[in-house]
Amino acid sequence: MRSVLFVIANLEYSGPARQLGVLATGLPRDSFHVRVAVLGGETPWATSLRRAGVAVEVLGWRRPFDAAPFLALRRLVQALRPDVLHVWGATALRAVVLTGSRAKALWVSAALSFTQPIGWMDRWLLARVGGVIAFGAAEAERYRRLGVADTRLTLVSPAIPVETSTVQPAELPGVTAADRVLLGLGPIKPHKGFHKAIWAFDILRHLYKDVHFVLVGDGPDRPRIEHFARQIGVRDHVHFLGNCIETAPLLRRSDMVWVPSLHGGGVCAALEAMAAGRPVVASRLPDLAEIVVDGETGFLVEPNDKAALARQTRLLLDDPQRRQRMGESGRQRVREHFTVHRLVEACGRRYVGD
Repeated sequence: MRSVLFVIANLEYSGPARQLGVLATGLPRDSFHVRVAVLGGETPWATSLRRAGVAVEVLGWRRPFDAAPFLALRRLVQALRPDVLHVWGATALRAVVLTGSRAKALWVSAALSFTQPIGWMDRWLLARVGGVIAFGAAEAERYRRLGVADTRLTLVSPAIPVETSTVQPAELPGVTAADRVLLGLGPIKPHKGFHKAIWAFDILRHLYKDVHFVLVGDGPDRPRIEHFARQIGVRDHVHFLGNCIETAPLLRRSDMVWVPSLHGGGVCAALEAMAAGRPVVASRLPDLAEIVVDGETGFLVEPNDKAALARQTRLLLDDPQRRQRMGESGRQRVREHFTVHRLVEACGRRYVGD
């Protein structure tokens, strides 16, 4: 039995948090004892993991110079003495390394920011981990450019479960059953491109009066987007739902999913859409191009190209059969290339030292 402790800054909706959840619930219980340490506060996903039988320790970090959560992390690691520490994100990596937390094996994922330049400390921290688990070839290449040798690098495909049971579509306030829904999955941060996407939505609203844009998640860019939507007169058709535990009913209700990232990210949102049988209109970025097959499971457009986002969306709004065909192709692609079994097997081998 190998003990694994996952450490992450928070469990709000994000790709790293989603992949952590897939692994934490997917690792076989007869071979791995899994716990999760969250530097931040309680979230719906923390509750969801506990319901799935995963122990979650919330350390309550809220202020930049609050040392108590980091000391609590050190005590937790000392008490558990895990065989494996798998750290998610640069903040969690700093916390683990700088508090002197130790384990027989230290792995890191999602340690590179899409919005901040890589500094000397990031390189220094990466040099102190036993290995890096990269979710995709584009991410692996970014680590190589920082000097991470192939011997310390493990390439895996991200994963998402495909629903096998019937999911009832969500009821959305202000949206009738006949209306059409474009869905965006957070977090709502500037580099996710949702502010720019409102421009594209405004174009579409002049053509389709029954279209709504629904945003799931929260983040620092939400007030700016709300203000802009109000300013250009589309606020009644742009809906903010905040953080949600279950995205499946929302995906079931949607007609397609937008992933308009400007610099990176959005892989998990694209995968969730495809697993739910929904076409994706996403930015043509290296990570997303590994997921979305242009013209087959959705469309790829240049980042920040508002006209192209509206144009490709219109092709799908005008052609229900194409939407269905692309959605089914996306679901099949997830079943073939992005399975939970494959991710769990690949990471499990690393955790036991193979």
